[in-house]
Amino acid sequence: MLLPFTAAFLVARTRLRLSCERTVVPSQMAIGESAVGRLVLEKTGPIPYGILRFEDYVPRHLGVRPRFTVQTLASHWRREFTYPLLGAVRGRYSTGPLMVRSSDPLGLAQLDRSFHATSEVMVTPRIFPLEEMRNAGGGGATGESRPQRLGVVGQDDVLVREYRHGDDVRRVHWRSTARRGELMVRREEQAFDPSVTVMLDSRASAHGGHGKDSSFEWAVSAAASVAMHFLTDGFELNLLETRGPLTMVGDLSSNQVTTRHNVVHKLTDITTTSEATLRPMIDAALVHQGSQLVVAVLGRLTRGEVEQLERTRHNRAAGLALVVDADSFAIRSERADAEVREEHARAVALLREHRWRVVTADRTRTVTDTWGDLERLGELV
Repeated sequence: MLLPFTAAFLVARTRLRLSCERTVVPSQMAIGESAVGRLVLEKTGPIPYGILRFEDYVPRHLGVRPRFTVQTLASHWRREFTYPLLGAVRGRYSTGPLMVRSSDPLGLAQLDRSFHATSEVMVTPRIFPLEEMRNAGGGGATGESRPQRLGVVGQDDVLVREYRHGDDVRRVHWRSTARRGELMVRREEQAFDPSVTVMLDSRASAHGGHGKDSSFEWAVSAAASVAMHFLTDGFELNLLETRGPLTMVGDLSSNQVTTRHNVVHKLTDITTTSEATLRPMIDAALVHQGSQLVVAVLGRLTRGEVEQLERTRHNRAAGLALVVDADSFAIRSERADAEVREEHARAVALLREHRWRVVTADRTRTVTDTWGDLERLGELV
């Protein structure tokens, strides 16, 4: 009869000398990707424990909580455990702390303790590789020359070089050819650094669906992919969402790696807003009128919002719009009514009338496919 009380006293008063090292590799992953949690446990001290049960805290958006048991009478041992993590929902998470349930060798008494250490995990938007859009400012400072940008305000510096096999004969510069006595072609360089404004419609009312399969997640992934595409191509970035600026041209570090990390972190933390209109985003875009290109990732629209969007194209080369079909991401009972759908269709038509290059995307279309559709539309302009 005294044995259970003796066991409880010993478990409560005995110091458990246990250390834990924890890591998550990789600590940053995109939606749909996986990572591995790793725990290294080591017990020291002369007093053995019969059974030690462990449970690590894992948020439900990363997977199930791993549980494992060590049953040995050895006074010193070292074990390594791994478990899978899946990035199901964008955001920042913490795994841990690790809980330990100890008991005496006879299993008559048990006591729960916890470590304090945790591991940080970030689930980012999925970033798709995009093709270079040569006919609408798809090239930046990289390469031998920048592609000609349509309608960019400012004087171009006309440079020439020797003709090479495959050059377009329409680029032949006849004055230089006559002066030098050899065939010369035109190479156009912009007199200023290229920049782009990327706008993300983050209104909850403009999107449909829930979680990682919602139209908002598709839009965030598209905005991230477009931003990374132009940053890689040497553009300065002005990144806006419905509530205002996420970044502004010139605010980001000149170090490209740091800049890309900043943009990814901003878009990892973004959430939908209850704003009813795009006015705060439009006003933020009008503060900086130096961008040569506007790329808008939009949800449901009205004709009034299209008129506001048109103001952002003042003195800019082109306007590109990726319009998400929000209803295709929503279940039937949550889709917009016929009047809202009709207004949206008229708004998209009006956007095209304003000479925006517009592509709509439903849940079956990837960001890469949609961007390719924009490229093909440019070939027809």
